Amino acid sequence: MPWTRFHTLIIAALGVGWALDSFETNIIGSVFGGIQSYWHLSSTQGSLAVSIWVFGMLVGAIAFGYLADRFGRKRLFLATLLWYALFSVATVVSWNFDSFLFFRAMTALAVGGEYSAVTATMGEFIPRKHRGRTDSLILSGFPLGALIAAGVSYFVLNHLPASIAWRVGFGLGTTMALIFFWIRRVVPESPRWLLQQGRVEEAEAIVTRIAAAATGPDALAAQRRFEPTTIVPAHPMFWRNVGELLGKYRAPCGLASALNFSQAAVVYGVLSLMALVILPYMKVPAGSMPIYYAYGNLAALLGGLTASFLVEAWGRRSSLFVSYTFTLLSILVVYMAHTLAGMVIGYCLIQFGVTWAYISAYVVSSEILPTRLRASGLGISVAVGRVGAMITPLLLTSAFSSTGTPAGALTTLFVIAAPGPVAAALWWWKGRETRNVSLEQGSLDALTAENGLQTVAAG
Repeated sequence: MPWTRFHTLIIAALGVGWALDSFETNIIGSVFGGIQSYWHLSSTQGSLAVSIWVFGMLVGAIAFGYLADRFGRKRLFLATLLWYALFSVATVVSWNFDSFLFFRAMTALAVGGEYSAVTATMGEFIPRKHRGRTDSLILSGFPLGALIAAGVSYFVLNHLPASIAWRVGFGLGTTMALIFFWIRRVVPESPRWLLQQGRVEEAEAIVTRIAAAATGPDALAAQRRFEPTTIVPAHPMFWRNVGELLGKYRAPCGLASALNFSQAAVVYGVLSLMALVILPYMKVPAGSMPIYYAYGNLAALLGGLTASFLVEAWGRRSSLFVSYTFTLLSILVVYMAHTLAGMVIGYCLIQFGVTWAYISAYVVSSEILPTRLRASGLGISVAVGRVGAMITPLLLTSAFSSTGTPAGALTTLFVIAAPGPVAAALWWWKGRETRNVSLEQGSLDALTAENGLQTVAAG
């Protein structure tokens, strides 16, 4: 399949989900100062807000990941967007901190579902020679959403009363979700998922419609016909999926989980460090904090663009290994810094590296898991990552409370982040390269299907 207008639409429709996820994740760090003063909260309660958020994502990733394999990609990435909008509105009208925590947890369910459904879907529509770059651009919506969050929070914190500034910030996320729901509704069901259900005619119709969008010389290439492939329908069941992921596919699932744990620990750990430790320790006013987040988010966007180039130029394994190693070493830069400028430079290096790292990780993870288990496997890896994200802020604030300086918290972050580079190194050494191969080859689905057909024939 050549590149068509449809594939450009996919980038926008799915990339916005990541931007919204990032907006919700980052807005809390920017406006929490206002929430903290409004309800007279402690730093520990601030960490609880972050932990509640990631726990909701953990549950949502597993639940919606399985549902995306069971009932289809399209239903789930539309449902998660509507769910997000509903509970984002509820967050705006929170009447106390307990209700705020509940609505944030419910919103997080949808965000966790987005991680599973969108990352499973993105590669299933894209021609293999463009897949790594396109997936990386979709995932680069995360730093873009973080930049929007920083801009919005800076405006509301400096132009609106503290009692309503944070409510306006969360409300803008709802507005964006409803606008982009209209865009996302035109994305069809994944043909690969339809084939797994035995719905061949529907899959053929969608592929034909996509091919019709090709223009010029590509139009002829899009009409080429190939010999049909025999499909063995697979109807996912939750515990059977879990059994396969922990059995036959334990290596790719384990890799995805280790990578996700490391990057989530760094992303949420650095967010907590900046909001609750470093910036307050360096006497930065709450109204100026969004500026420093903007610096980091610009660096993260550069990391995403770097990933979109290097996953193709270097290949998946090299990009994965170098990015995770770079991120780990960047933590040492912050550790050795003794000025605000040095810490901000280190923070930007971490944001650059971890964005490059997690984009490389999601590209690899979506390519080495088979279609019938892709969303479920990604959901499990996201859930494992949220464990790291949930415990890291609490461990870092505890380490800071014990020492009174950022050094103890940074040492803790370095140790928690280590599994990612180790897993990336093992995959670079022993894993297979999935650049420019079909998803079926990358996940060995073709071999599985062939073995299944041979078994049926022998029977």
